Amino acid sequence: MPVPVVASVSPKEIKSSLGRELAKAFGIGHAEAVDMADRSLAKALAVLKEMKAAGRTRPEMAARVEREFGTKLDKEQLKALVR
Repeated sequence: MPVPVVASVSPKEIKSSLGRELAKAFGIGHAEAVDMADRSLAKALAVLKEMKAAGRTRPEMAARVEREFGTKLDKEQLKALVR
């Protein structure tokens, strides 16, 4: 019976490998691969919390979320997330 191999892989290695595989799948070079930056909800909430603590305005927060995370939030959505 085969014994499963358990290997420790860092998140950075996973992102790099995933980027290479996506580049191959879409037929682009690795240098042009999709940006694998953290675009999770947890990261967006951390950014918003940081900006609120720094006293940034809602339009500034909305602009940054749109720029970094690729999503546009209306005023009510932004208010709900910042609370």
